[in-house]
Amino acid sequence: MIFRNFFLRNLKTLKTIRTILAIVLGTMIIIDIVLVALGDEYPTFSEIVKDQRSELIWLNFLLGGLVGKVFYNRVVYTKKPEISGFFAFLSILVLLGFLGQLESFQLETWHQLLVMITGAIVGQRIWPQYVADEPTEAEIQRAKAKK
Repeated sequence: MIFRNFFLRNLKTLKTIRTILAIVLGTMIIIDIVLVALGDEYPTFSEIVKDQRSELIWLNFLLGGLVGKVFYNRVVYTKKPEISGFFAFLSILVLLGFLGQLESFQLETWHQLLVMITGAIVGQRIWPQYVADEPTEAEIQRAKAKK
């Protein structure tokens, strides 16, 4: 109930944070495109990701999970231990980190996209979510009385 009231009071602030994150992401993409157009003098994010795609698979999964958590957070009505979802997400990150260090492991572009989408789905499904309380019997009675 405390979290619900907090989120309802700060809904405008949360929407502002989402907007700022989207602007930062768009700015990063535009800067990367400009730096690629300027030539090989400047290192860009896309070159680092392309050159070290297999080693940074964990970072790709984390990025997908964060995007899924920030932009597609879901409301649940049954309270579960929040730390279990965080540890599940963290264990997948560690596993992907070890997998990326293998010499024989090579990742293609579509695999990278699939890992990012999977990270978003896993982040949205098992990472701690905002828990909305179910209405109590008294609240249901008051709602029926108002009708």
